[in-house]
Amino acid sequence: MTAPDSNAAAGANSATPFDVAEADRLLMTTRAVRRRLDTERPVPDQVIFDCIDAAEQAPSGGNDASRRWLVIRDPELKKRCGELYAESGEFMNHIADRLDGTGHDKEQVFKSSSHLVQHFADAPVLVIAAIWGIHDNSGRPGLFDSVIQSGWSFNLALRARGLGSTWTTMLNARTDELAELVGIPPGVTTIVTFPVAYTKGTDFSAVARRPASEITYFDQWGFTRERASEDGTARLADGPGVVCELDSDARPADVWPVISDIEMPSRFGTELIGAEWQSDAPVAEGSTFTGTNKIGDREWQVTNTVTAYEEGKVFEWTVGDLDKPGGIWRLEVAEQGRGSRIRFSARMGYGSPTADRALSDPDKEEKTLNFRRGMWKENMQKTLEGVKVEAEEAAAVRRSERSSS
Repeated sequence: MTAPDSNAAAGANSATPFDVAEADRLLMTTRAVRRRLDTERPVPDQVIFDCIDAAEQAPSGGNDASRRWLVIRDPELKKRCGELYAESGEFMNHIADRLDGTGHDKEQVFKSSSHLVQHFADAPVLVIAAIWGIHDNSGRPGLFDSVIQSGWSFNLALRARGLGSTWTTMLNARTDELAELVGIPPGVTTIVTFPVAYTKGTDFSAVARRPASEITYFDQWGFTRERASEDGTARLADGPGVVCELDSDARPADVWPVISDIEMPSRFGTELIGAEWQSDAPVAEGSTFTGTNKIGDREWQVTNTVTAYEEGKVFEWTVGDLDKPGGIWRLEVAEQGRGSRIRFSARMGYGSPTADRALSDPDKEEKTLNFRRGMWKENMQKTLEGVKVEAEEAAAVRRSERSSS
């Protein structure tokens, strides 16, 4: 058994509080490194041992010590692993070539992935994380869950020492050849392979992600809050909202005409019954339209202002007074696999009747807000399902027209 690094062991036994800023910097800047791996600088065994010792402190189900690590240094073995990886990842090269110079959102990702496909075997070390056990499709993959956190800890340990890697799984498509190549016995499952090297520079930074407030739900799936609650309950002051998302086989180009149509919610939901632009000018931030709404016997009209508009991607409008809105609604579409992910979100404001009712009785504020959010969520989900059908039908028509021309 390899003795843990003495400095690491001392740190692990220390009662000194962590420097949160430095810990967050490590967590937020541990990137997938592909093009900045230094293939010329050797990686000592001791560094690998130290990083695996750190990774093995990750929690595991039932404290089951079933993880195993395979370090590949032999040039011929690495070369053959690189060939297997390239055969499985050839599609990356094709996508990278197709996106090159287009400015597509994922152009750089596929360019980087293609680089790794071509240079996988050049890494000084390949490290495979594996586990004793075979997935039986039982829906209870607890054994394999014990590898994920360890693999991530391994990446963090690398980053802390000036090394980097990226999480690769394409060799899992060639398990028989890999097992024969490096002698992996039956009953062992390979989970991930890390090409490990020192990095060319250590100036990695955080990347753009949706903030926690947009992807964190409270008590009910899709119930958001813009700001952290002081007492953990839903309060108007915290910007309560709703998010609904749906994946579609239609491409963003087919989804966008549907979600940017202000009449669209009236076709699928139950509250908006009509909408009309107040000007014939091209739609942009600041454009306004009148919406007619109805709940039961109550019908009303309100002016809406476009507050975010990115052609093909984002359409947001604010209901009523911009300084005291009734709500802010937002539709987004983004590429997801071969299709799209459509996101419909809304946030409550102080200018709505719901706000008046909620604030009139603080003891019932949360109940009032959640009841209204439940109504929103039902309508928003119906709307997205309608968008999906309409967009996919439009996509089918376009494909038929192309094939017949």
